[in-house]
Amino acid sequence: MKKLALLSLPLLLAACNSSSTPGASVVTATSDTTAVTLTGTDSTGATNFTFTNKAGSREVTISSATLTWTDPATKASTSQTVNLAAFTLPAGLSCAASAANPSASCNFNDAGTTFADRTLSRSINNAELFSKVLAANPSVTGLPVTVQFNNTQNTLPFTFTSAASTGGGTGGGGTTPAEKAPAPMLTINTTGTQPYGGSLSVSVSGNFDVTSKVKSLILQVTDSRGNVDNTTYTSQNPSATFSVDTTKYVDGPLTLKAIALTESSLRGESSAQTVQVQNVAAPTMQILSPDAGGTITGPTTVRVQFRQSTSAFSLKPLDASGNDVRIDVRDFRGQIVKTAYGKAVRVSEGIYEAFIPLDLIGPEFSSNTYSISATAQATLADGTARTLSSNTSVSTQVSDNKPPALSVMMPAYIDDPYQRPTRPIISRNTALMIQASDDNGVSSLRVDFVCDPATAASTQTCPSAPYTYNVPVSVAGIVNRVFEIGALMDAQPYVQNGNYTLRITAYDGTNANIQEMPVRVSRAAVDSEIANLANQSIVDNIVYDTRPKELNIVSARWVVPGVTTNPVRVATLAYDNTLATLIPTRQRIDPVLPAGTTIELTQGFNAEGSYRIDFIVEDLVTGVTRYYQGGVVIVKKNAE
Repeated sequence: MKKLALLSLPLLLAACNSSSTPGASVVTATSDTTAVTLTGTDSTGATNFTFTNKAGSREVTISSATLTWTDPATKASTSQTVNLAAFTLPAGLSCAASAANPSASCNFNDAGTTFADRTLSRSINNAELFSKVLAANPSVTGLPVTVQFNNTQNTLPFTFTSAASTGGGTGGGGTTPAEKAPAPMLTINTTGTQPYGGSLSVSVSGNFDVTSKVKSLILQVTDSRGNVDNTTYTSQNPSATFSVDTTKYVDGPLTLKAIALTESSLRGESSAQTVQVQNVAAPTMQILSPDAGGTITGPTTVRVQFRQSTSAFSLKPLDASGNDVRIDVRDFRGQIVKTAYGKAVRVSEGIYEAFIPLDLIGPEFSSNTYSISATAQATLADGTARTLSSNTSVSTQVSDNKPPALSVMMPAYIDDPYQRPTRPIISRNTALMIQASDDNGVSSLRVDFVCDPATAASTQTCPSAPYTYNVPVSVAGIVNRVFEIGALMDAQPYVQNGNYTLRITAYDGTNANIQEMPVRVSRAAVDSEIANLANQSIVDNIVYDTRPKELNIVSARWVVPGVTTNPVRVATLAYDNTLATLIPTRQRIDPVLPAGTTIELTQGFNAEGSYRIDFIVEDLVTGVTRYYQGGVVIVKKNAE
């Protein structure tokens, strides 16, 4: 029969922990003495303790001790817990680092790491550890007291004796001992090599006299610039552990000092300890001027500021001249219309600024909104590179001396007006389509029918003033406006049949642009219809979807029944949720469609709403122009 090999504790722990990490902590403690004598004025005596974290145990923090004794008078068991300056026992692992540093942590997964006991020694001031025993037993000899530290598996037996302090008073009488000033100490718990980053764990013990009342315990932090912080890390307990956020301080040395204050105004300071910190953080970048949303009326200067966070930095040159800040100006389309460079200079500790001249008021710029973006390349203390950027938006106001752009899209000339001035026909069923644009916005359009006696028909009487219709617009950029002129011809003023000059005027509030073309107004039936086309468009080929939560209509077709006899010019106008306006959301001009064409458009739907397709059709032989307003399709989602 084969014998099974005995499993050692490390092997058992490794086998039981499938995560390949140390298991629960098993900590024992021993002391170099079992007898303590303490007086109210004794703050120097200390006991040495040895703490052992067993092989395979996880790391553990010791921060308190519980002392238990039997009250000599009442015979009742009494326990008191004392807070201690916290320290950490590393996990029960052995590695090369632990051989040189008893506090060093070992990575379980590193090569050469094995399970092993880890031991740390700490000297704890008797006045701190036994102060509550002394306060409860000011005169006692050989009192049995047990001490158990948190997360330890054993208690330590002590015999405690309190000895009254006597002074040199007359008559052999004793005097009340004088209160001693605190003697604070600090311990840096964070392990690893410097410089530190992130949070730094620091434990502070005030070592207050047993007769003292604690006013405050302060961890004072002084950075490399001499800035002193003595308000962030404070406590009213006799000992405390602070987590110092090193990202709040500039990279470099941090000087730490513990300060203890009593209610009786006694003060104690520890010796200073200095650590190196480094947190890699990019500087902030901001455009300080021009103001966001402001209006520029002349040349300006872009002021860009860099503020160091915690790490020192340098800026990389972006061109051959050594400039390290780039300015890009984008127009409303997002296109870069101007680029400029500048160099940042130091204006104070950790602050750099660049001042870059910029002119957006030249003839190549219009009154509009522009986006200014600043970019730079920063190199941080650890050698890494970061791209910095900042953006702001401004408006420009320039002298407006440019009139709007203007085109009459429908009707259009049938032939070259310089060779054969055939007039398009305006009837009761006609609509105009006008396209205008202006950088400051088109404020209004005006439509005039001007009668010239030299070209008027024999039956026509020319009024002294033109027939005028004003069309408010107030739209910036490009606007396509449909005007149902045919519906107004019979109103007052009445537009006689005959020859006119159709005059369209576009305004931007300051300037105007005028376009003219000859037209003929006719109410005759032959001049109101386009051969072989119906008088009204229809909506057909509607595809429905009845599935729950889907759109009820998938697609539909708008069509003018029939086919054209002559070539035609067609404007297709789409209105998506804009039925109350005659500014189409989409439009298309087909300059020439051949005879035999069907005027139609099929549209699919991917959202709820109201939809309509209109057509303006001009016969390129007769000049008749007719407006076909389409039906409305309402698209909704089906119920669940």
